[in-house]
Amino acid sequence: MHPVSEQTSPSAARAGSGKRFFPGLAFFLWLMLASFPCLAKDAPSLLELLDRARQMELHAERYWHTLLHYRQSFGGFSSLIDDPDFFLSESGKHDPQSELEATLRAFLAPAGPGGNSARCRFPARFDWLVERLGIDAQRLPAASCNEFEEVLAKVDPRSAVLIFPGTHNNSPASMFGHTLINIEGPYKSKLLSYAVNYSAFTDETNGFAYAVKGIFGLYKGFFSVLPYYQKVREYADLERRDVWEYQLNLDAAETRRMFLHIWELREIYSDYYFFDENCAYQLLFLLEAARPSVHLTDRCRPWVIPIDTVRVVRQAGLIDSNSYRPSKATRIGRIASRMNDGEQKAALAVLDGSLTAKDLKDAGLTREGEIRVLDLTTEAVEFSYFKKRLTKEEYQKSYLSLLQERSRLGKPEEEPDWPEPVRPDLGHGSNRFSLGAGFWNNDVYQELKIRPAYHNILDADAGYIAGSQIDFADLVLRYYPERRKLELYNLNMVDIVSLSPRSRFFKPISWKVKTGLVQRLFDDGDDHLVYELTPGGGFCYGSEAALGYALAETELLVSGRFRDNFSFGGGGSVGALLNLGDRWKIHAAARHIWHELGDPHRSTEVKLEQTLVTGPASSVNLSFSRQKVYGRYATDVGLRWNLYW
Repeated sequence: MHPVSEQTSPSAARAGSGKRFFPGLAFFLWLMLASFPCLAKDAPSLLELLDRARQMELHAERYWHTLLHYRQSFGGFSSLIDDPDFFLSESGKHDPQSELEATLRAFLAPAGPGGNSARCRFPARFDWLVERLGIDAQRLPAASCNEFEEVLAKVDPRSAVLIFPGTHNNSPASMFGHTLINIEGPYKSKLLSYAVNYSAFTDETNGFAYAVKGIFGLYKGFFSVLPYYQKVREYADLERRDVWEYQLNLDAAETRRMFLHIWELREIYSDYYFFDENCAYQLLFLLEAARPSVHLTDRCRPWVIPIDTVRVVRQAGLIDSNSYRPSKATRIGRIASRMNDGEQKAALAVLDGSLTAKDLKDAGLTREGEIRVLDLTTEAVEFSYFKKRLTKEEYQKSYLSLLQERSRLGKPEEEPDWPEPVRPDLGHGSNRFSLGAGFWNNDVYQELKIRPAYHNILDADAGYIAGSQIDFADLVLRYYPERRKLELYNLNMVDIVSLSPRSRFFKPISWKVKTGLVQRLFDDGDDHLVYELTPGGGFCYGSEAALGYALAETELLVSGRFRDNFSFGGGGSVGALLNLGDRWKIHAAARHIWHELGDPHRSTEVKLEQTLVTGPASSVNLSFSRQKVYGRYATDVGLRWNLYW
């Protein structure tokens, strides 16, 4: 029998159990209730964030416009990005506010399949909105951004370099040059970093077709990120373009911010326009994303030349230093310029296989001459391999044998001191304004010329390629006081000349194409406006100091004054271009065309032009021409003052 004190009735047991249960439940409920206010306070509310963003007018801030590539247009804004995948709002291309609010909604939405979210797709937008709105990112829905984190860790952006692969006369896609950005990480060698490139997606090889499609935005442009050594091989080794590297003074945080925006642009296209929405202009948005205080896109003209954007970046104080990387073709040309005739023939014999590298020591060359031959052939064999003219086995066999013989000779007695060319951004401005006077066919005239871009064959070559010309939208107005007549004398939409000298080691084809409106002498003894299309091709020999050329040409003229409204024929031109020092250039040429179709006739012209550089941004030009058309003669003499900017 148990003592009473040890016995417990059912009701008493329930009462004792309640005394233990309810205090614990109350404590748990108290913790939950105490935590709710914190959760409500810290968790981002979509309505609250939208209201705050509207009050702060974030959609009107310039950095938001930079991230979306918005530009002011008639009646509002429009993004230069044309890919609908870049926008989270259906009206986002033209409506900054709707795109910002759609972005906020996407950031607060649960992650999709695989844990991906808009935060992973648009990290630059996310970072900026989190900072501006004071959002606690830890309170947002979980997101798994593995791909982005892996790429960011691999690139490890710390600094950036603006890259300018120079022009190359015989490459239609590179006659204006190009710009890209090199993202540098922890590696000492620039070649191990990553290059950010924007370019038109095309395999077009016809220069005229490329220019026409590029002018009218018929290509799609994409950003790409590739190892920098691949781009150096593409530009310097395959396309024969010297490369200039401009070190930017962006710190690690700014470079990272730029990379976040680059990530947002991957696989996104924009319509590519040759003269405005091109590689040069699109890259400026990346630099503005890195350093919001610079207003680079605002400094640009309606037409954008790649080298002009380098000047804009320099003027904004973003460039610390620069370096020059000559192309393989430039290195070959430099070595060849120091070789005599016997050494060049020996190099050609090695390259065509009629002479081995080991046989060079018995070829009667001096030690220095043998060094030059081996240096040139080593470069040339590598160039041929890059151009896929040699198989990998042929390249390795030839390259190793050349290196073995070269190592036997050691260093040359005197290392050549190759002069560094003038930096492209220090050349004359691509815009030119001219005032002049003269007489045509015994009639005095006053002349005004405006050329938006880019370089004429008679302009100073410092920073440019000798023998190259791209005149775009070259407008010439003439006023004849005696007749009180103002006329459109010339409107060259495109006037390209590429005079590339041939040598024993390179044999390029020189070419030209010209199209536009021009005044032309008719059988009534007066000039009249006609449409002209003149392509041609041929050969050029010489050096930067003196070039001689011969081109076969065809010419199509269209006007209601012709029989059957047109005249078509063929012929050719010959000429010489002389550089007398750095300030004086002379161009002498003769041209004859036999027009056989439409309105048969003959046209002959001889001309002598010369330009004297009078300052960093000015020159004086004197021209003389004599022509015979329809059996009638006319003489034109003009004096012009040119201003470049």
